[in-house]
Parts: sequence; C-alpha cells; structure tokens
Amino acid sequence: MKSKLKPTNDWLVTDDNPKMREVCTEVKFPLSQEVLDIIDKMLAYVDESFDDNAEKYDIRPGIGIAANQLGLNQRFFYVHFTDFCQKEHRYLLINPEWIDKSLNKAYLAVGEGCLSVPKDKDGYVIRSETVKLKGFDYLTQKDVEISAHGLLAMCLQHEMDHLEGKFYYDSINMMKPYFKKDEWVSIDQKVCDQCK
Repeated sequence: MKSKLKPTNDWLVTDDNPKMREVCTEVKFPLSQEVLDIIDKMLAYVDESFDDNAEKYDIRPGIGIAANQLGLNQRFFYVHFTDFCQKEHRYLLINPEWIDKSLNKAYLAVGEGCLSVPKDKDGYVIRSETVKLKGFDYLTQKDVEISAHGLLAMCLQHEMDHLEGKFYYDSINMMKPYFKKDEWVSIDQKVCDQCK
C-alpha cells in the first residue's frame, strides 16, 4: 500500500497550534473520506522518508506521524522504520490502546525529535522500556497486539503521546535535561544484542 501524493511540510501542524494539545477522539467505522485522506498523507510523508526521499521532496524526515500532526484530531498514527537491529516495522494503528507498560525505564541515546517541533529540544525523554498495545492495523485490516522494546517501544510511546495532546519535550527534565539513572536502558546500537 503506497500513496501517490507528493509530501510537503505544508501539511504539518506545529506545536504552537493549540489544537495539538487536545486529546484526540476515537475513529468511527466505516472510515470517513476525511480519515482516508489523512491516511494517504501519512503514507506519503513517512514512506518517502523511509525510502530516503526526504531531500528530494524537501521535507523533514520522520519515522512516525499522528493524525493530529496533519490536522485531524482523531486516534490513529503511522510508523515505518528500520530499527537498530535492521528489522522493519510498519503499522498504521487506529484507536490504539495500551495493554501494558513496563516500570523499567529507557531513553533514546540520541534524544527524540518531532515533525511538529521545528526546533529540536535537547535532553533525554524517559519512557517505559517495554510496552504492549492493541489496535486496528489499517495496513493488514486486522486487530493486532504489539509487544515492543527498543526503538519501536520509544516510537509507539511518542505517537501515543500525540493522541493525548503531549509532546516529547514535556517529559524532558528541563533543569537537568541529560539526567539519567544507571538502571535506565539507553536505546542505541547496543540494543541489537537483545534482538539476537
């Protein structure tokens, strides 16, 4: 499933828009044309990033996007990327819900960024190390349960935050942006050992 649209940064809603702070509403089935149009934009934007075409289209590269980042405050998002273990992940989740989040904490060693945040905010975003969620995957047309660790877990939490009107930088300790505890897991190339 691939979009024929040409992505543009003009689609993106940025963090200075108050609508981005609203909690998104549940998606109704059958899917409306408005939802299908946003899905098409999601596929176009993230897949062109995945295919290394961000420079070609002069867009900010991204591995995930939530519906509200494209102007529709409903509960769905799309992720598509290859993790540090070279495993490809691709989900377009509608009405996702948490089943479980571990008490163990982790953070991306390089920090996080966001398509809706034009100026990156430095610091560690402390999240659950492992997560489990469920939702309807538009790509497979099936209800799915996803258990995740590593980059996928971080990405799913980032996108779920958007659906709650939150940004990654809300979780950065502004007084000590690089504060971390020894027991927290740093998600980087080294986590590949977990995948083997």
